[in-house]
Amino acid sequence: MPETKTPEPAETVELAPEAADQIADKVHERIKAAQPVAVESGTVELVEMPEPAWAKDLRESIAELKAERPLPNRTNLGDVPPGGIVPKAGDNPAFYGGDDMYTEAGATPADIATNLWIVSKMLGGKVNPEYKPSLRMRQVMYSAAEEALKGAATPIPQTVVDRGYVKAHDVDGFVAKTYTAYRREAYKAMTSTGANAGDEWVPTFSSAELWRDVHLATAVSASIPRVAMPTNPYTLPTLDADVTFYYASAENTAVTGSEPNTGNATLTARKIQADVTFSGEVSEDSIIPIASTVRGNLVRRGAQTMDDLIVHGDTETAGSGNVNTDNGAPASGAFYLAFNGLRKFALVTNTGQVSNVAAALTTANFTTIRGLLGRYGARPSDLRIITGQSTLNTMYDITQVKTLDVYGPNATILQGELARFFGIPILASEATPVTGSDKVEADGLSNSTAGSLGWLVLVNVNGWKQGFRREFTLESDRNIQTDSNILVASFRMALIPSGISTLHTAVGRNVTV
Repeated sequence: MPETKTPEPAETVELAPEAADQIADKVHERIKAAQPVAVESGTVELVEMPEPAWAKDLRESIAELKAERPLPNRTNLGDVPPGGIVPKAGDNPAFYGGDDMYTEAGATPADIATNLWIVSKMLGGKVNPEYKPSLRMRQVMYSAAEEALKGAATPIPQTVVDRGYVKAHDVDGFVAKTYTAYRREAYKAMTSTGANAGDEWVPTFSSAELWRDVHLATAVSASIPRVAMPTNPYTLPTLDADVTFYYASAENTAVTGSEPNTGNATLTARKIQADVTFSGEVSEDSIIPIASTVRGNLVRRGAQTMDDLIVHGDTETAGSGNVNTDNGAPASGAFYLAFNGLRKFALVTNTGQVSNVAAALTTANFTTIRGLLGRYGARPSDLRIITGQSTLNTMYDITQVKTLDVYGPNATILQGELARFFGIPILASEATPVTGSDKVEADGLSNSTAGSLGWLVLVNVNGWKQGFRREFTLESDRNIQTDSNILVASFRMALIPSGISTLHTAVGRNVTV
């Protein structure tokens, strides 16, 4: 058995340097007070007397005590960061200091606040309303969120390079505006709740961070113009014919009036939801790693689901005909049943927008696909190529882009990546929803078993609109009977083709890979 350590008697407890000095000063004052005085002509004069031997011994004993029991270096408390405690010497770097499980809950103040808020949601909920985070956890969470809110909002780039791929981001300012609105709500709630509160604004702040991160992680969704839906459904005005310009051949003469044919398109938001359940033991035993892992997975899967909906969405529920499962009925509740996407638009609804490649992709057959867009394929900046990795791998070997002498310093033989083709950004779709493979059948549809051929979508992004009635949100509940915590992530999204023509989207199928 380990040896039991007997508490030290009070006489041997170490003294702070300040306390020892104060004792010595008091002793000296007492000695001086005990010295005799002489009175001459009405004045009091202090007569200096030698220090007694016992006082000298006391001073030497105090000095020996300080030398034998040195105290650890003490931190200058003036360096304490806002809302925290400076960690002891030798500790790992701490964001808000302190020796507790909440010290390193994220890489940035925003991550700390968001992760700890997820923790509080996992441990609390409607069924367990009595749960309250510890004072220390609340202190770190609120201080981190406040620190992040004090800083400038993270800029939302218009374009970003990700792993060599150039993809458009927030070209219409939608994410930046909604993110700013979230932060504004957080500031407002923070002001209204006072200095020692924060329940109202930490969730708002966390929602803002998740909403921003999800959209920054998207590739396809980030390129499609977005609409904030004040109602559901929401009707957008459209023009079904272009305005016509005429030559004014004479002064003070009116040209022929142009009467554009107006119409409308309706965005109907569909709810997409994911539930994550944790046992009470998992939450208690490794709550911080679980929270950061959940947050990262929510961002990745939320972004991927939005992209997959846009590319692979199909509302067909019959035993055949769905672009994702042509040889059987879709599973009940499959997320891709929410609305129709790009592949469905060309492969089923507008079959004239399909090119049967029947070969490996070349510059010549890609030009054929682009020709299906007519004038909507004129500007590379308005176009996006969306394809699976298998098809993209074959594009690396296209002679016209492979070597330095043809394609210059961006040749794939040097870079190992192909960011643009004919100046058009390439966006990768990881897999079709059902099979987990990016390959399809010759007709461009997917079966329950993985196909063997490639495909690509060429789209003018201005021909589509996506709407959000509910941004990416997170809610929680607790089931006390099963001792489990439930996190529910959801968003309400809509997608419609818009514009004057249906020529804005084309599909190449039966691509040899």
